Parts: sequence; C-alpha cells; structure tokens
Amino acid sequence: MKEFMLGCNYWDSAHGTDMWRCFEKETVEKDLEALARTGVRTMRVFPNWRDFQPVKKLYAWQGEEHGYVDADERPLSDPTGVDPLMIARFREFAAVAEKNRISLLVSVMTGWMSGRLFLPPALEGKNPISDPEVLCWTDRFIRGFVNGVKDLPNIVLWDLGNESNCLGPAASRYEAYVWTAFVRNAIRASDPLRPIASGMHGLSSGSGFWTIRDQGEITDMVTTHPYASPTIKNDIEPMNRLRTTLLPTAQSVFYADLSGKAAMMEEQGGFSETLGNPGMQADFARINIYSAFVHGLKGYLWWCGMNHTDLPNAPYPWSMIERDLGMLDNDRNPKPVGDAVRLAGERIDALPLEELPQRRRRATLLLTDAQDHWAVASSAFVLAKEAGFELIFASQDRKLPESELYLLPAVTGWSVMDQSFFDAILDRVKKGASLYISYDGGHFTRFEEITGLRSRGIVKSRKAHRARFTFGEVSYRVESEMLLEPRGAGILAQNEEGNPVFSRHVFGKGAVYFLNMPLEKTLAETCDAFNGTLWYKIYEVFSEDLRRKEPVSSRNPVIGLTIHPLEEGKLFLAALNYGDREEDAELRPAPGWTLSPLAGSGERIPGCDAGFYLLGKTE
Repeated sequence: MKEFMLGCNYWDSAHGTDMWRCFEKETVEKDLEALARTGVRTMRVFPNWRDFQPVKKLYAWQGEEHGYVDADERPLSDPTGVDPLMIARFREFAAVAEKNRISLLVSVMTGWMSGRLFLPPALEGKNPISDPEVLCWTDRFIRGFVNGVKDLPNIVLWDLGNESNCLGPAASRYEAYVWTAFVRNAIRASDPLRPIASGMHGLSSGSGFWTIRDQGEITDMVTTHPYASPTIKNDIEPMNRLRTTLLPTAQSVFYADLSGKAAMMEEQGGFSETLGNPGMQADFARINIYSAFVHGLKGYLWWCGMNHTDLPNAPYPWSMIERDLGMLDNDRNPKPVGDAVRLAGERIDALPLEELPQRRRRATLLLTDAQDHWAVASSAFVLAKEAGFELIFASQDRKLPESELYLLPAVTGWSVMDQSFFDAILDRVKKGASLYISYDGGHFTRFEEITGLRSRGIVKSRKAHRARFTFGEVSYRVESEMLLEPRGAGILAQNEEGNPVFSRHVFGKGAVYFLNMPLEKTLAETCDAFNGTLWYKIYEVFSEDLRRKEPVSSRNPVIGLTIHPLEEGKLFLAALNYGDREEDAELRPAPGWTLSPLAGSGERIPGCDAGFYLLGKTE
C-alpha cells in the first residue's frame, strides 16, 4: 500500500549521531542499499541541531557578549547560522535515498537524541523550550534548514523534531503549546505544502503539559514511540505475548481518537537481547506492522536501521539500550527483524486492494475525571479485542460519538464527568444502547435509577474476594467497593460474602451493566492478566447484542479481528494472532456469509502473525 509508510529510523552505521560532521557517502550508500533490500521504503532522518547550526558566542571584557560566529570562529556565512556544508551533505544523502526509492520523514528540531542533548554551542545551558535567545535561533534554524532542502522530491513529511518534549522543562501547558505552535508555524512559513507530524514522546490525555489534544490541534499527525517499555506500562510481560503486542496499537489509536488526527508508530525497537532475543524482536515488529496497518495508522518505522554496538561517541557508551537496535547487523545483513519487516511489507503490498477502508467500530470508551486514563483505556482495549469488538476512545471535550455500546471503566472521584455529557450518554441508553460501568470508588447521581441497585455504603476494604460468574469463578482484589442490594437489577455475579459484583438493569430501551470492581485499573499492571484468564468474558457478556450483529467472529481470545467495508457488500477481514504461539483462528462466519482466505491459512495463524480474508454474502 503506497499510503502506508514502512521502514526505519536512520543514523549511519559508522558514526551514529555524528554522521553529519563525519559524513561518508560510501557508508551511506552501502547502508541504504542494504536497507532498501530489506524492505525499507520510508526513513526518518535527523539533522543534528548541533552540527547544522554550529553557532558559537564570543565574549569580551567582563563577559560582555561580542556576537556570534561559526564553529571555527569565522563570521556567519548566513544570518540563519545554518552551515551550508551540512545542507549540501543532507542533499547528497537525500539523493542516495531517492536512488534507492526511499522517501524521507525529516525530524527538523533534532536537539534530543538517545538520551543526549545536541544544542549549538551558543545555546548550551539554556532551556530550549522557553529561552528567548534559543527561540530566536530556533526560528533561524528552521528557516535556514527547511528552505535549504524543501525542493527535495522524496521528503514526504516534516516532524517538529525528535521527542522535543525531552529538550527541556515546560513551565505550563501554555508554554508547551506556544513552543509547538512556534515550531509548526516556522516550518509552515517555509514550506506550506507538506504535512507536519508531532514527533513527540509520551503525551498526556489529562493534566500534563504536553497533551494529545494540543498536539492534534497544532499538527497534522500525532506519533507514538511504543516500545515494550514502562512509558506505556508495557514492560510487564515478554515482548511477543498478548498485551505487550497489543498496547502499541492501543496507544496509537488512543492518540488518534483523542487528537482527531491521523497517527503512526514512528519508532519502535527491541532495546536489547535481554528484553527479547532476535526472534522475539521479529515477532514484535511483525505483529505491530500488521496491527498498525489494519487499525488505520499511517505507518510503522523500526528503531533503528543500523547497529551501533561499537561506537565510542556519546550517547552510545552511556546506555546499553542504545547500541544493538538495528534491522541489520554490523555486516549489513538482515537480522530476523529485518526479514520480518521485508516480508510483512511484501504481504501487505500483495493484497488486492487500492487502499484499506477504516475498520468498523461500534463501541465507545469514555474517559472520566480523576482516573488513570491510559491504564484504564489500555486494559479495556485488550479486553475488548479478546471479546471481539472494537473501541473508539472519547473524552468530554468532544461530541459524544454515536455508538451501540458505551463503556465507563474504573470510575473514580467526586466529579466523574460533566452532567450534560452524562445525560447525553443516558439518553442514548434510553434509546437502545448499552452502558457498562466498572467501579473504583466514584460517586453518581441517580445511581439506583440507572443501575437498579441500592447502595448500603462504600467500604475501603482492600479485600481479596472470589466471585462466581456464569463462565466460572475468579479471584480479585479491591480498594473500594459498594455494599449493594438489588432494586430491579438482575444479579449476574456475587462474591463469597453475597455482595453483588456484576449486574444488568433495563434502562429505557437499553441496558446498564455494573461491575463492582475496578477491573481495568487492576489488570493494567498485573502480570499475565490477559493470558489464559477469564476476565474478557465479562466484556463478552455486556457486548453480546453488539457482537451478534457481526458477520464473523473468533472464539479464540488471542485472535483479534478487524472488519473493513468494501464495495458491493463485501468485507475485508484481518485476523491477527497477538500471542507467541500458533493458534487456531476459530473463525465463524455468521449465517449468510462466506469466508475466503486472501493471505494466510483460514484455520491456523502462526504466533505474532496475521491472516487476511474476504467476506461475501452467500448467493
């Protein structure tokens, strides 16, 4: 698919972050030829700010400033301070990339990379986010660099920079917003045609300074860097098991939905062979490529193209997770991850589609006040995938999506949500939608009317309980729980003390399901919470009406499905195995539908792999 950007991030194999000051065209040519053979067709590259704008400040008597010079203390050849030699080298590099049919995503403000700041000498020690002198030279750099290379035909996308929220501290959300808009405006003033991506790392959905909403408002695309790392609570289990394989997609969908903009997995890697051996890293890349593709993301880039195991220049000696990250080994031969990228790209390209339509989503998860948004949203995404339905993530600052099912997971705090937004949800339920609420000590108005349950008070029991559901018995622990008695609700499960745990209540033409535990919050940091457990069965219960309408289902919770409408009543089906073992797909077309494999077996799917199918109506 031409629109799906597949490839890697790139620093050359001989010098890493010093590649521009030690530029070797022969090295670049060998690197890019090898990467192109390994399926790389898009490459994210980084003009090191230190090297491209090497301005130095001179001082006179008693530290009085005496103007700016270049690195060799000669007068600046250009008011922007951008080194024309570096522009020439970048253009030479871009020509080599074009020769190998590689398009470029350029991270303009690369002042942070792999744990080190790279600032022009004159700006060292200053805050790049807020210092007026730094911002002055930031504007000059952007104008000098972008105007110097914007005519290159294989540049397809600008980034604000590389994880620019790591450059320095922002004092407020407004300061982060102003920096983002400042850099966006400077790029757009020089090149109004190409889209601009965020390039950020670790954005907030709530009270943080660098927010998903602001980045979506200002840029054309949001980006995720979802490793198997603590950044997204994803360092709990091996990197090729369900949850670790799914959370990168969950984060990317989360960013796209909350920002209102397209998203891509801009960098993802293996860190080290301690985290996962070469075969596991290949699994991680393969399933994430397929998952990014079917979930409507704009691309997938591995970190990094080349290995940097023996480089002496900082930051490589500082950290053991910055060295052995390449798709290729030190001899430029593909590692297993390189083969995985190539084969996945070939398989996607072979699909008989001009483009892949967006997947069908019929359920909406609503973020509420006071909760840990990501912990709750990520667990719900995995549970929904296991149960067989797709989520939209929504917040109160946007219009309530039309859905057949709404989820309010792990509700906590005194505010929960604005009354008008909650009333809009209840109005949808009265008209026939279903609502699921899981409880984490939050407060409700009209609780008995909505749930058919009467509260006898909240206890912060911190107890371990057992509850018997129709699908089996499970153990769980709570911080807070309500003591409940039914007032019209049907009790679907109760614990060993007889306290209701799960219930269903008719509300207008719809139904409200209430779970007396913070399931999603609890599972977020619990090892093996989703592997061989029954928790997803709760999601099956309250989504039954929605799932009954689907033309196909899988009885295997490790197999995640996406359904994409095509022309003439046909559907494209992707079945992804998010686990590390071969699984029976257990695909069951509904009456009146037939299933035809396009790629992969119709019966079994290898670990961290995919099957693609065509669904059609029977004659």
